[in-house]
Amino acid sequence: MSFVWIPAHVGIQGNENVDKLAKVALNRASCSGKLICWSDLKPKINTYINSVWQKDWDAEGANKLHKVLPILGEDHRRGKEAGRKLETAMCRLRVGHMWLTQSYLLKNEEPFCYACDSLYTVQHILIECPDFQDTRRKYFSVTDLYRLFQEVNPSRIAGYLKDLGVYGNI
Repeated sequence: MSFVWIPAHVGIQGNENVDKLAKVALNRASCSGKLICWSDLKPKINTYINSVWQKDWDAEGANKLHKVLPILGEDHRRGKEAGRKLETAMCRLRVGHMWLTQSYLLKNEEPFCYACDSLYTVQHILIECPDFQDTRRKYFSVTDLYRLFQEVNPSRIAGYLKDLGVYGNI
C-alpha cells in the first residue's frame, strides 16, 4: 500500500492538517510501522467497525428488533463461530500458514513461543507447548495434528486459540 499526497480542498482546516501530515510522511527516510498484509489487516478493520456498530446498536437496546437480534453480524443459523472466518482459520492451521508463524518472512527473524521460547509453529501451538497444556486439555486431548483436524470440532480449536489470545493472529 502506498500513500500519495494530492493537494485539494485548500482552506478547509481538517484537510490542511492532513495535507501537512502527508508532506511530513513523504519526507521520512523509512517507515516506522510494521508491514501488515491487507488480508491480515482487513479482518481487524472489519472487527473494529463491527464493534462500533454493535455499541451503537446496544445504545438503542430498547427496540423490539434488538431483543430478537442482540448481536449484529452473527450467523444465527449455525452459531457464532460458523462461517468463513472459522473455515479460513482452520485452512491456515492445516497448511501451517498463519501470521504468528509466518511473520518472520517479512522481518527476517524466526518467531519463538512467548511461553517456552521454542520455535513457534502450528504444531507447537496446538500440540506441543507444555505451557499451554492445561488450556489445551479444556478443549481437546488429541496429541497429533491429523487427529486434531479429523476428530475435534473446529469451534473447540478456535476456543482454545482464543483462550491463548492468538486466534486473531491466524
